[in-house]
Amino acid sequence: MYGAAAGMVDALGDTGHSRFANPEQAALENSQLEGKFVGIGVSLDYTSGQPVIEYTIQDSPAQQAGLKGGDIITEINGTKTAGLKPEDVQKLLIGKEGEQVSLTVTRPTTGESLSFDIIRAEIDAPSVTYTMLPNDVALIRISVFSTGVTNQLKSAIRAVKRAGATSLILDLRDNGGGIVFEAIGVASQFVPEGKALYLYQERDGETKTIKAVPNGLATDIPMIVLINNNSASSSEITAASIQDAGRGKLVGEATFGTGTVLTPFQLDDGSEVILGTALWLTPDGQSAWHVGLPPDIEVAMPADADQIYPNSDTNEISMATLKESTDVQLKTAFNTVTGTETFPVEK
Repeated sequence: MYGAAAGMVDALGDTGHSRFANPEQAALENSQLEGKFVGIGVSLDYTSGQPVIEYTIQDSPAQQAGLKGGDIITEINGTKTAGLKPEDVQKLLIGKEGEQVSLTVTRPTTGESLSFDIIRAEIDAPSVTYTMLPNDVALIRISVFSTGVTNQLKSAIRAVKRAGATSLILDLRDNGGGIVFEAIGVASQFVPEGKALYLYQERDGETKTIKAVPNGLATDIPMIVLINNNSASSSEITAASIQDAGRGKLVGEATFGTGTVLTPFQLDDGSEVILGTALWLTPDGQSAWHVGLPPDIEVAMPADADQIYPNSDTNEISMATLKESTDVQLKTAFNTVTGTETFPVEK
C-alpha cells in the first residue's frame, strides 16, 4: 500500500519535491522540524559516500561517548554504511530512547578504527549556532527551518552584537529548508520592513507578494550568505530575498532548486502526502524550480575540504584556525564581507 501510494505521488513528475511519507518517515521528519528527536546527537555529511560526522551536539550521547568531528561511520549495528542513502543511515541511528546503537568509526587524524556503544536519548538540537570570527565578523549557521528558528536566530544576533560583531556571514549550506513561515521570520531579520521576500504563485498564475515584517534585528549590518547545492526550499527563499534586497551577496555554489511551496496532508494512519501546491518566485519574478539560485561569487569546495561549523561550545574561531581551514567558501565570504584579501583563495 505504501509503495503504491509513493509510486502514485512520484507519477506526478514533481521529482525531489512532492512525495509520500509512511508513518515512520513522517514522524521522523516532523520531529526534526520540531528540533527534537531520539538518537545519538550527530550532524552528518554524506558527500564522500559514507556518513562523516560534521560535529556532535553538545551534551549528546555521541559527544559524551567521545565521537569527534571528522570521524567516518563505517558500520552501524553491524551494517556497513558505504553506499547507504542518508535516510537509511538515519533509520539505523534513530530509534527508541534508552536502546543501544553500536558504531564502528574510522578516525582519519590517527588512522584508528574505533568501536562505540551508545545509548539513544532525546536530543534537543538547536537549529541556530553561532561563533565569532576575527575582525569582529559573526558566523551564524541555520541548519534547518524548524519551529522556533526565528526566535533562536534573534537570540544569536543579540549575542554576536554583544560580542562586538560589525558584520556577519549567514551559513545556509546543507540546509534543506523547512517551515516557510519561519523563512519569513528569518529573512525579516535582515531585510527591511516592507521589502519583498518572495512571490507566491498558485496555478491561476496570479502572484501575491510576501513582504518582510517589522523589527528586524540586523537590517543594516554588512553580510554575506553561504549557499551550496544542498541549500533548498526556505533556505533559497531567505537567500534570494537577501540578494534581491541588496543586503548581501551569495557565495558558494548554485542551490538545489526547490521553487515550490509544499503542503503536508496527514492521513489517518499517520502517513503524509506532501504536495507542491504553489510556486514561489524571487522578488524580481525569477523561478528557482529545478535551476536553483546562482551565487554572486562561485566557489566550489574541494572534495577533501571540511566545512567549519559553529556549535554551542565554540566561543570563537581564531585567525590561525581559519587560515589552516580548507573551507574556501567561508574564507571567500570572510574576504568579501571585510573587503580584504586576508585569505588568498582560488575562486
